[in-house]
Amino acid sequence: MLAANRDRLRDGGVLYPFLGPGAMFRGAVEVRGSHDKFGLRPQDVAGTWQRLCDRAREFPGTTVISHEVLAGATIEQIAAAIAPLAGLEVHVVVTARDLGRQATAHWQEEVKLGETRSFAAFERDQFRADTGPDAGPDAGGVRPHFWHAQDFADALRRWSTAVPPGRVHLVAGPPAGAPPDELWRRFAEAAGFDADLVDAGAAARANPSLGVAEIRLLREVNLALDGRLDPRAYQRIVKREYAESVLAGRSSTRPRTPASLREVFEPVTRAWLSQIESRGHPVHGDPADLLPVLGGDDEVHPDDVPAAERVDDDPAALADGFVAAAGPGESAGGTSILGRLRSRARRLRPGDPSHDEM
Repeated sequence: MLAANRDRLRDGGVLYPFLGPGAMFRGAVEVRGSHDKFGLRPQDVAGTWQRLCDRAREFPGTTVISHEVLAGATIEQIAAAIAPLAGLEVHVVVTARDLGRQATAHWQEEVKLGETRSFAAFERDQFRADTGPDAGPDAGGVRPHFWHAQDFADALRRWSTAVPPGRVHLVAGPPAGAPPDELWRRFAEAAGFDADLVDAGAAARANPSLGVAEIRLLREVNLALDGRLDPRAYQRIVKREYAESVLAGRSSTRPRTPASLREVFEPVTRAWLSQIESRGHPVHGDPADLLPVLGGDDEVHPDDVPAAERVDDDPAALADGFVAAAGPGESAGGTSILGRLRSRARRLRPGDPSHDEM
């Protein structure tokens, strides 16, 4: 939304700095020192954050620098990130969504990064593991990644070590069925600009989710790959071109977090909201929107694929094709193999407009 409306926002006194495609992502990765995870080299990100901050210093209005990777920064990383902005009035905006929807979203994003574990394994290893920040990196421990990534109260606490708590805002993600521009309006309110500068209702979905059949298939492909692609090639070929283009165009049951996790997610969420209230953080939207949204007792488990939705794609053949696409035998972008995959996706669901747009 911000990127697509840069000119209109700038005319209204809001800068979303442009240094080149993916600059916000690279800047956030530089802050976090996580280039290896995303298949990047140090030189791919070096200096990006400073250049973003320089643009903020030069602009007379409000500048928005935004990426979800920033939320997990440690206290040391936060101090380094804020330093180039000394003398400016910095506000931090943390957008959060309920843990029920985030559990399945987090799991499938990890699968899109190469993970092979089932939802049940994530529940055992992550969701029901130690939930407290005392196990996190700032305390010298190792906290399960889910909790470090999703603990919005701890994100607010960490960023409050460099910015006063009254300028560290929480935006509550609205519930399903809310007006399509509601999240944008809450975010704009927290960031201090007029939401009506752009038409948020016309926004396209930027990160389409996968269904249970597609997640199962991608897990099997990752198993068959067995580390044969380096992270850079995996990001380009499997994550972006296959998962987020081909698989996202299919339609199977969307995963819903089992109701049994309410006993974990609801008490934690209520504790976080209590902490936020006591610290005086501004909250935009209804805090109750952050209580966990879960599936019903009769809903499909995220690991189960209904018989009518099973696909006959061969994970081993797909994995071999991706490895070939990354090698000298194919074009640099692997387009010949991925083009055939897109054609097959169209044949599987003829007339589906989502495929015609690929």
